[in-house]
Amino acid sequence: MKHQFTHRVIYQDTDAEGVVYYANYLGFFERGRTELLRQRGASLKEIKSKEGIVFAITNFNCDYKSPALYDDELQITTEICEISAVRIVFKQEVYRGKQLLVSAKVTACAIDLKNFRPVRIPEEIVGLIA
Repeated sequence: MKHQFTHRVIYQDTDAEGVVYYANYLGFFERGRTELLRQRGASLKEIKSKEGIVFAITNFNCDYKSPALYDDELQITTEICEISAVRIVFKQEVYRGKQLLVSAKVTACAIDLKNFRPVRIPEEIVGLIA
C-alpha cells in the first residue's frame, strides 16, 4: 500500500533560482514516511513513549532526475519495500503530474533510546506496517 500526499512548492522550498533546494526533499520524504506509518496505525510518538524506540535514518540513496520549481504541485509517494528485525526500507518518489522528478531508497533502523543501539521492532508494530 502506497501513501501519497500533494505539496505545492513555496518560496521557502526553493533556492535563488526558484528550484527546489535538494535538501528539502528530505523533509518531504520524512513527512511521507511518518504519514504512511500513521496510516497503518503506527504512531512514532506512541512507539517512542510506550516502547522507548525511535527510528534513525541509516541510509539515504537519492536520484535527482529533474528539478521541481516554484509553484509546482508535487505528489510524494511512499511505500515499504522491506522489513527486517531492526530495519524498514522505504521507496519514495516525487512526481510533477506523471513526470518522476526524484526517487529515493531510505533505510530506517529501530534504536533503543536507553543506549542508542539497534533493537528489534516489536512484533505488534511489524504486524501493523507489514
